[in-house]
Amino acid sequence: GTSGNPPHLIRLRDGRLCLTYGYRSPSYGIRARLSRDEGRTWEPEVVLRADAATHDLGYPRSVQRADGRLVSVYYYNDGTHSERFIAATTWNPGPDSPP
Repeated sequence: GTSGNPPHLIRLRDGRLCLTYGYRSPSYGIRARLSRDEGRTWEPEVVLRADAATHDLGYPRSVQRADGRLVSVYYYNDGTHSERFIAATTWNPGPDSPP
Protein backbone atom coordinates (compact mmCIF):
# COMPACT_ATOMS: atom_id res chain seq x y z
CA GLY A 1 0.00 0.00 0.00
CA THR A 2 1.22 3.43 -0.99
CA SER A 3 -1.85 5.51 -0.06
CA GLY A 4 -1.18 6.87 -3.50
CA ASN A 5 -3.61 7.77 -6.19
CA PRO A 6 -3.27 7.81 -9.12
CA PRO A 7 0.19 6.42 -9.84
CA HIS A 8 2.44 6.92 -12.85
CA LEU A 9 5.01 4.30 -13.84
CA ILE A 10 8.05 4.72 -16.09
CA ARG A 11 11.12 2.65 -16.86
CA LEU A 12 14.40 4.47 -16.27
CA ARG A 13 17.31 4.15 -18.69
CA ASP A 14 19.13 1.90 -16.19
CA GLY A 15 16.18 -0.53 -16.24
CA ARG A 16 14.63 0.36 -12.87
CA LEU A 17 10.92 1.11 -12.56
CA CYS A 18 9.92 4.46 -11.08
CA LEU A 19 6.45 4.90 -9.60
CA THR A 20 5.32 8.42 -8.67
CA TYR A 21 2.03 9.12 -6.91
CA GLY A 22 0.07 11.61 -4.87
CA TYR A 23 0.23 10.62 -1.20
CA ARG A 24 -3.32 11.24 0.00
CA SER A 25 -2.88 10.58 3.71
CA PRO A 26 -1.25 12.92 6.26
CA SER A 27 1.38 14.20 5.55
CA TYR A 28 -0.03 14.90 2.13
CA GLY A 29 2.31 15.27 -0.80
CA ILE A 30 4.03 13.64 -3.76
CA ARG A 31 6.16 10.51 -3.39
CA ALA A 32 8.03 8.01 -5.49
CA ARG A 33 9.31 4.46 -5.22
CA LEU A 34 11.89 2.61 -7.28
CA SER A 35 12.15 -1.09 -8.14
CA ARG A 36 15.14 -3.02 -9.48
CA ASP A 37 13.25 -6.31 -9.98
CA GLU A 38 10.31 -5.52 -12.27
CA GLY A 39 8.12 -4.40 -9.35
CA ARG A 40 8.38 -7.51 -7.18
CA THR A 41 9.95 -5.38 -4.43
CA TRP A 42 10.21 -1.63 -3.95
CA GLU A 43 12.84 0.57 -2.35
CA PRO A 44 11.77 2.92 0.49
CA GLU A 45 9.60 5.88 -0.42
CA VAL A 46 11.21 9.04 -1.74
CA VAL A 47 9.31 12.07 -0.43
CA LEU A 48 9.30 14.66 -3.20
CA ARG A 49 6.96 17.02 -1.33
CA ALA A 50 5.07 16.82 1.96
CA ASP A 51 3.60 20.30 2.40
CA ALA A 52 0.12 19.92 0.87
CA ALA A 53 -2.88 21.30 2.71
CA THR A 54 -5.24 18.43 1.81
CA HIS A 55 -5.48 15.19 -0.12
CA ASP A 56 -6.57 17.16 -3.22
CA LEU A 57 -3.37 16.64 -5.25
CA GLY A 58 -1.68 14.23 -7.56
CA TYR A 59 -1.91 12.94 -11.12
CA PRO A 60 1.89 13.00 -11.47
CA ARG A 61 3.77 12.45 -14.70
CA SER A 62 7.52 11.89 -14.68
CA VAL A 63 10.17 11.99 -17.39
CA GLN A 64 13.88 11.31 -17.25
CA ARG A 65 16.17 14.04 -18.53
CA ALA A 66 19.34 13.45 -20.55
CA ASP A 67 21.42 13.99 -17.37
CA GLY A 68 19.56 11.16 -15.57
CA ARG A 69 17.54 13.38 -13.24
CA LEU A 70 13.75 13.11 -13.19
CA VAL A 71 11.15 15.83 -13.54
CA SER A 72 7.83 14.98 -11.88
CA VAL A 73 4.90 17.29 -12.69
CA TYR A 74 1.61 17.18 -10.76
CA TYR A 75 -1.30 19.29 -9.57
CA TYR A 76 -1.02 20.55 -6.02
CA ASN A 77 -2.76 22.35 -3.17
CA ASP A 78 -0.47 23.87 -0.55
CA GLY A 79 -3.23 25.93 1.09
CA THR A 80 -1.71 29.29 0.12
CA HIS A 81 -3.67 29.63 -3.13
CA SER A 82 -7.43 29.66 -3.63
CA GLU A 83 -7.01 27.38 -6.65
CA ARG A 84 -4.93 24.30 -7.32
CA PHE A 85 -1.80 24.76 -9.39
CA ILE A 86 0.64 22.78 -11.49
CA ALA A 87 4.02 22.20 -9.84
CA ALA A 88 7.17 20.24 -10.60
CA THR A 89 10.00 18.63 -8.69
CA THR A 90 13.35 17.80 -10.26
CA TRP A 91 15.11 14.98 -8.43
CA ASN A 92 17.86 12.40 -8.66
CA PRO A 93 16.74 8.75 -8.66
CA GLY A 94 20.21 7.55 -7.61
CA PRO A 95 20.19 5.17 -4.63
CA ASP A 96 22.13 7.53 -2.34
CA SER A 97 20.87 10.86 -3.66
CA PRO A 98 18.31 12.98 -1.81
CA PRO A 99 15.46 14.50 -3.86
